[in-house]
Amino acid sequence: MTETVKTTPSKFPHIEWIDLHQDGIMHECAILKKDVNGNIYFFEVGPLDNIDKQRLFNIITNRNADKYELWDMMSQVTLGNGMNALAYFHQLVKIITAGGKVTSPRSGEIGAPMGQVDTRDVAAK
Repeated sequence: MTETVKTTPSKFPHIEWIDLHQDGIMHECAILKKDVNGNIYFFEVGPLDNIDKQRLFNIITNRNADKYELWDMMSQVTLGNGMNALAYFHQLVKIITAGGKVTSPRSGEIGAPMGQVDTRDVAAK
């Protein structure tokens, strides 16, 4: 039996509720990117302090927020502290694979799609 990660959209672009631990408890997350293998690049919103929540809110309520991935939008934003938003928030980013495994992004690893994997397709992307 193949399980997939449960997600529920919120009223804001790029914010979804994810069952991170497959225990029926949904966590509010900022979704930076979803790749072709079903991996979701995210960070949890709950642990952020009020300043960082406001920074994120300002980005996701931008008039173009629904046109671009959050990853792309953050790369174009300079925060009030002078840092690039993507560089600032990237330290919090995790990946949840299509199979529900939460991992940190690192070189040499990629979440494979559920089912058979053709490594030629993975390497080409």
